[in-house]
Formats: sequence, C-alpha cells, structure tokens
Amino acid sequence: MKRLPNLPIGLQYLEAIRKNEAIYIDKTEYIYEIAKHWNSGYFLSRPRRFGKSLTVDTMAELFEGNRILFKGLWIEDKWDWSETFPVIRLSLDTISHDEGLYVGLLMKLQEIAEDADIQLVSKSPSSAFAELIKKSYKKTGKPVVILIDEYDKPISDYIDPHHIEKAKKQTDILKKFFSILKDSSKYIRFLFITGISKFAKVSIFSELNHLVDLTLNPDSANMFGYTQSELEHHFKDYLEIMPPDTLEKMKYWYDGYSWDGKNFLYNPFSVLNFFYTREYRNYWFSTGTPTILMKLMHRRLEYQLEETEVSHLIMEGFRIDNFENLNLNSLLLQTGYLTIKKVTSDNTYILNYPNEEVRQSFAQFLLSEYTTVEVTSTYPLEILRALRINDLERVRRVIHFLIQAIPDHNYIQAEEKFLHAVVHLIFTMVGTDVRSEVHTPTGRIDTIVVTAQRIFLFEFKIDETADDALKCIEDRNYVAHLRHHNKDITAIGVSFDSKKKGIGDWKAVEVLKI
Repeated sequence: MKRLPNLPIGLQYLEAIRKNEAIYIDKTEYIYEIAKHWNSGYFLSRPRRFGKSLTVDTMAELFEGNRILFKGLWIEDKWDWSETFPVIRLSLDTISHDEGLYVGLLMKLQEIAEDADIQLVSKSPSSAFAELIKKSYKKTGKPVVILIDEYDKPISDYIDPHHIEKAKKQTDILKKFFSILKDSSKYIRFLFITGISKFAKVSIFSELNHLVDLTLNPDSANMFGYTQSELEHHFKDYLEIMPPDTLEKMKYWYDGYSWDGKNFLYNPFSVLNFFYTREYRNYWFSTGTPTILMKLMHRRLEYQLEETEVSHLIMEGFRIDNFENLNLNSLLLQTGYLTIKKVTSDNTYILNYPNEEVRQSFAQFLLSEYTTVEVTSTYPLEILRALRINDLERVRRVIHFLIQAIPDHNYIQAEEKFLHAVVHLIFTMVGTDVRSEVHTPTGRIDTIVVTAQRIFLFEFKIDETADDALKCIEDRNYVAHLRHHNKDITAIGVSFDSKKKGIGDWKAVEVLKI
C-alpha cells in the first residue's frame, strides 16, 4: 500500500512541517510580494485556524535566512538569502493575563530582549517596545522585522456584556502599545500584524497611515486557505483512495470562504481533519462555539443570515463602544461564520454561510440558545428523513416538540417573528435550502423550504386556523412565483397556539404537481 504523506495537524511552525515531511501548501509567492518592499507595514484579518500563525512563522524564518526550510518552494530562488534581519515576534494569544495585559506585555518584551542579549530599562510596555526596536537596530545595524500575531486576542476575550469595560481597558493599553510603531518606522524593515477582528478606533488603524490592510485586497484573496487546485494537487494521494464523490462532498462541506467574492477557499483545519478521519464532521466550528454571538442574536431575534447585503465598509463597522449595538454582520464576517459570496455592481457585498459545516452547526447552536434541546440531538436527522418521504405529520410533531422545549423565560408569546426564527433555524440545521420572509409582488412568503424532491411553502398564523393560512397562500398566488423551480409544491398552513405554546393547527395541501 502506498505511503500517504503526513498531515500537518496542529503544526504551526514551518520547521516542524518541513522536518516531518508533512504536506505544506506553498504560499511563499504571496509572502514575497509584500515582504520585498522595504519600510512596509501590513495588516491582515482571517478567521481562527486559517494559517495566520504558520504564515507569521514562515516570515520569521525567511527574514532570519533559514534557506534550508524553503528548499523547493516558490520563493527559494527569488529571495536574497545573503541578508538577514533581526526579528521581533509577538503572539498576543500567548501573553499571560494573570497579572494583567500591561504586565504581560512588559514581561514578554523583556523575554525577547534577553534572548537577543539586550537590556531594557523602560517600565511601560509602549516605551519598552520602542526601546527594544531601537536597540535591536543599533546592535545589528539593520532595520527590524516586527511580526505580531493575534493582536486582538486580549480584546476579543472580553467581548461580552459582563466584561465589556475590561475589553475597553485592554483596547486602551493596546492603543498606547501600538502607537510607538509610527515614530519607530525608521528602524523597521517590515511590519506584519494579524488578527481575527479589525476593531475600529484601535490606533494601529487610525494612526499608522502607512499600514496597508490586505484583508479584502484581491491580491491577497488566496493567501490563506486552500484553493481547489491546491487541494487536488497536494492531497492527490488521499483522494485516490477515497470514494469518487469525495471532491463533490468536500466542496459542499468545507469550501466556500471568500474575501473578494470571486476566489473561494477550503477551510484548512477542516480539510486536514477530514483526511485524517475520512468522515464528514463539524471540525472547525466545534473548536470555538460563538456563545456571545448566539446570545446577542437571540436577544435581537436575528436568525436569517443568508444572502445579506452589506456596505463595502463592513470591516470598519466593528466597534465595542456599545455592546448592544455591536455590528453583527461585521463580526460574523470577520470571525468566519459568514463570507463574501458576491460583490455587486454597486460595490456592496452579499454575505452568506461559507459552507454546509458552518451553516448547519451555526443554526443548531443558535436553536439550542432558543430551546433546551442539546446540539447533539438527532432531531435534524429525523426531520430530514421525514421530508424525504413526505411524512409531514412527523415533521409537525418534531417542530411542535422543539417549540414546546423553549423555556418559558425565553418564549415570546404571540410574537410571530420569534416563531419564524425557530422554524427557520430548524430547517437550516436540517440541511435544506430554507428562505424566510421572501418578498414577492403580491406579498411576503413566510418560509420556503427547498429539497431535492419538492418545495414546501409555509404560511404562519397565530391563534387562527391552518385554513386561514392556506387561504393567504392561495389569495396571494404564491405558487406562481415558485413555478420556475420546476418542482412539486406542497403548501402548509400552520397556526401557532400562543397560550399552549406550540402548533395548534396544521394542514398540508399539494398545490402543484410537475
């Protein structure tokens, strides 16, 4: 049996990957295009586990001249290996918070200085940072390379209503810390900063006017994540021993991330774990459940994330001044739960879930925020099986149960939007194509569920009858707006009982047979 190449699961250091002969997706051409410029500074945001730390480490090895690690890579014969530079590397997700960020930063800088045989006398993080940069320059006679990974971790750890003041204090510390970079620019050869979120009003974006934001730059669209061709080339040996439909299913589950609406990428963490287990599971999503996001969306009754249109300034909308008014779309895009599916002719962005892994998982976790049902429940599978055989009574029973499982303190009596949210999330986590509040020339369709076999057209009422709901579908001729799908259509009238909490009346009628 042919030996399969090693998978770099959990490896974020170039040396470890190369020495272990693990698969390495060569992104050095992208690094070269920015690193070749002197006195340049860049920021790039990407979701967690997308290769930011590996990229920072690769840059460090490059500027320190460790050519052996780049053997056979694109950059090997393009880079000037005769010149090296001192590297100051900070990963803020490893900074100790036990005695506070202020002390943690100072301790880390002193540790870096000791390794470089430099003595620091400054007693504040910002002044120590400036001192370290200047003394590194004077000691080596060369400008310094500064690499800062996960700059936003000390802030994002406290993004919730109970700790928002702490987040603001952390922001103030970082503003002072980063502010020295502008005055130290004459000592800096190259500056690269990564993070998940771009917090507005943090000085690295307001004061460093030479800092180029690569996040939505088309030239950097494929710098992180795996393209289709990279996946097929580097994982060829794995694909050869797997079923013929593997690529099609992988694309559905793990592809779809984009920062320009044109180039779409696979999630590296999910791909590596899939090839290791050879099972379609929730890998990336389960490494960091967005609890605060779920609570905030529940509180606002936000549930429909599909096909959301936003301004091209979306990345500038993440401010922590007022938690209750936090821009959810900006946060969801930056953290990877939504992605850019299209850029319109008006230069707006159409956001959507990147893939099936995120869509199903997000809906299931959000639904669990509404109800007491565990995210590990088998109800999604039960509904899916029922839809396949058109067993709508079984679908009704499950939906009724899930609504009754909503705790009384969460249940909003006689609130139609609340019930719409629950039903929408139920069908989203099932894996169907669900659309709610669909506008037509004759009215707004409550919910459409599209499966491979047919379309289910829902109309909801509260404390009325299912016939009343079906009459609304008929009077507004909703079926006419769905004929182009060329599928059988079943109309379902649903009346919720506000007093008993659940479905009071339900009736299904086949209204179009193809």
